[in-house]
Amino acid sequence: MTLDRSMIRDVCVLTPKRNLTGGEETRALTDAIEQTVRGDVNKVVVDLGRISWVNSMGLAGMQRARLMCVHHDASLALANVGGRIKNLMLTTRLVILFDTFDSLEEALAAQESTRA
Repeated sequence: MTLDRSMIRDVCVLTPKRNLTGGEETRALTDAIEQTVRGDVNKVVVDLGRISWVNSMGLAGMQRARLMCVHHDASLALANVGGRIKNLMLTTRLVILFDTFDSLEEALAAQESTRA
């Protein structure tokens, strides 16, 4: 399995174990997000703390995941966004589309303040 999945209160936390490069690991993440928001969970945090890189295909997968969340009226946040990934998101201006947080705790607190 290329990611870990857990529930913390009413938030689904998905933690990729491998860099998101558009392959199996990216499909696993987008599939997990889709399953989550099609179910009864409408708050998702992707914890990027175990990875150090996302390429353009990985970013495209994350954008698709974001659109799925919007379509299903769910919220999506990114936690533990490292320097390399943060710089890439700033360069591509994707930082305006995603709620990003330096820690999982910050992301969870933000998700708790969103609608149920």
